[in-house]
Amino acid sequence: MKKGICHLAQIPLRGEAQSSAEMVSQLLYGETYTILKQEEDWFYIKMDYDGYEGWLSGSSIYPFAERNVYVQRLLNTTEANDIKEGVVISSMGSELPVLVLNAVRLQVTELAKLFLDTPYLWGGRHFSGIDCSGLVQVVYKVMGVKLPRDASQQQKIGKTVSFDNLFEGDLVFFEKNRKIGHVGMYIGKGKIIHAHGYVRIDELTKEGIVNSLSNELTHTYHSAKRLR
Repeated sequence: MKKGICHLAQIPLRGEAQSSAEMVSQLLYGETYTILKQEEDWFYIKMDYDGYEGWLSGSSIYPFAERNVYVQRLLNTTEANDIKEGVVISSMGSELPVLVLNAVRLQVTELAKLFLDTPYLWGGRHFSGIDCSGLVQVVYKVMGVKLPRDASQQQKIGKTVSFDNLFEGDLVFFEKNRKIGHVGMYIGKGKIIHAHGYVRIDELTKEGIVNSLSNELTHTYHSAKRLR
């Protein structure tokens, strides 16, 4: 098995070994992965951060080796202000393995709001497009909290809290046909930030999410979890 590193702002991870296949997730700049197998010009990989698996095209593969000049440049990057050991954030959730910006000191809800109006993109984890579980995963990644990729997996993490005891930063999950299908973040005062069409803020009730423009119930409440 060989290691690789994401050398671009983001790289699509496909569900099948073809460019027309569904994007199931994205690698962000600096994230590493393990190559599990190869089929012609496609590589099946496992992300080191969350264990997510999928296909990368051969043109997206960049070998990870600390002796590599490019990788050394990544690992040795320094910033003048507010750096601590951890990761460097170049775009929300991107990383370099040795440094961290002081951005982790921001409130989790303020970090989430930086994504407001970002278009919804199935499998997305970037400002160019993001999905509901990608939004909370990336925001909490910056806070140093590791979450799995999908909403159904994320619902199994953390401490269960009742609707009446929600606190800013809690994750709220929603169901469809008795399955977890959506997640958002509570930001206080009966509001939730989530990716639905685009990253937006809507009303949160015990029944679920009420669209702030149409006043319609769009998602049915299931549960809530606290991570901190």
